[in-house]
Amino acid sequence: MSGAIQNKKLRGHELLPSYYKVTLLSIAIWVALVTCTGWWISQAILKAEIASLDDSAKYEATTTAHVMDRVFTEMSSIANMMAGHADVIQLAVRYRTDTLGFDKLTRQQRATEFTRDPLVRKVGDIMNGLAGDLRYARIYMNNMSDDTVTASNWAEDDSIVGMIDAGRPYLLDALRTGKGSSFGIARLNKTPSYFVASRITNTNDEPLGSVTVKFDAPDVASYLVGRHIALIVNRQGRVITSSTPDFMLRNVSPLLPEGTVLPPDGEEEPGVPLDMQAILNPMHGNSWLVDHKPYLVERQPIKGTDYQLFTLASLDALEPMQKHHFWVAGLIASFGIVFILLASEVIKYIMMRRQDELYAANYDVLTDLPNRRAILVELDRLFTLAKRSQQWVLVVFIDLDGFKAINDTYGHEVGDKFLIDVGKRLSSGLRESDMLGRLGGDEFIMIGRVSPSNASNQDANIADLRNRLMPLLIGSYIFENCQFDYSGASIGITCVNPSVSSVKTALREADQLMYADKKRRRETE
Repeated sequence: MSGAIQNKKLRGHELLPSYYKVTLLSIAIWVALVTCTGWWISQAILKAEIASLDDSAKYEATTTAHVMDRVFTEMSSIANMMAGHADVIQLAVRYRTDTLGFDKLTRQQRATEFTRDPLVRKVGDIMNGLAGDLRYARIYMNNMSDDTVTASNWAEDDSIVGMIDAGRPYLLDALRTGKGSSFGIARLNKTPSYFVASRITNTNDEPLGSVTVKFDAPDVASYLVGRHIALIVNRQGRVITSSTPDFMLRNVSPLLPEGTVLPPDGEEEPGVPLDMQAILNPMHGNSWLVDHKPYLVERQPIKGTDYQLFTLASLDALEPMQKHHFWVAGLIASFGIVFILLASEVIKYIMMRRQDELYAANYDVLTDLPNRRAILVELDRLFTLAKRSQQWVLVVFIDLDGFKAINDTYGHEVGDKFLIDVGKRLSSGLRESDMLGRLGGDEFIMIGRVSPSNASNQDANIADLRNRLMPLLIGSYIFENCQFDYSGASIGITCVNPSVSSVKTALREADQLMYADKKRRRETE
């Protein structure tokens, strides 16, 4: 059938399945587009955020390491300066070793003996001034017997003068190599502290003792300022200074380079290990879960020491950021879906309106059959197809005899119902390739293609068709308030060769044959 006739298939709700499929497909494509684009943008933002954190952590690590370098260099310088001070050397010569039996005295007794010496008090005051200016916990001097001869806190109740620091690694290193450093827990106040010691020598470069600068870790932590967490870690993986108290004295040895972790030295405990797990995500770089919290980790060695500075940049903001991106994408997708649904409704309305207009232009409103315009368009198409396939064209005119009387007797409403019923009955007798239409009023037309025929079998075929159509219309018609018997219609049937005939000729012949049949029926009544 022609495009105009196909419009019948799209009328009303028959259009909706395709409309819904297109709408659902559009929504699916939109959601997929938003999902893919949103994921890509989210990853780009996260990558930029991680890169920014990485740059910030590297900058802080470098800056803090430089600060700590200066702190430890300054401690060494002060220790060296005091070790070379004339009064310190004089004092070290005077008390190079403890006298026999001196170690049997109590610390307080030894302190009393030392502090009677004005030189002990003088050197202690010098040390106290330096310690106060530089915020050191204390500065003190030990002799070759590891006894504390003087200290910056010599005059205080918690003075360490007279304390024997036997076995301290930094003191042993200072006497052996000239310099010693260590981290440990102070014996008196139990404060984690840094110790830097320098050897005191005479003019013959013979060791006389050592000067130690002690810097408490909480005071060192004041230098670890910045946006991120800073940890100073020793070779055993123990956090010896932290900008965050939660990490202090815990063990983070997994962060140290493989093969560089040393076993406990017996002097101090290695610390309780933190729960640590590397995050295997290339985008995150060197990142770890530390006590179930994600961090980006930067490592920087501190010059002149065995310590490592770790800077931990928290990645906690990434998860809320991803959730925010998810909700933004969901909101955009929702707005898009609403827009698609609204646009689809508008498009559906326009399409339905267009289909209604096309339908009204090609179909009879009453009988739902093709109208004159659609029939003529289809007839032109049939002529073209019949020429190509060497077939003939069938044209049947049907005029309902007595229709005016039915209208006059039973009313126009019954007349309309009668026309509808006639259309249904005639449609039941059509072949699949035939087409039935209403020309207007009480006139119907049927068209189709048939096989070529000669004069003898053409009459027989027409007679068979007439005998097939006439019984369809003859009989009782029952409606809500009335019923009547109908005797039939006048029918004009023609089969034309499209190669030698035209549409107008075929219509004229069928019309003439219909009127001839009408005349014959009147004469026989």
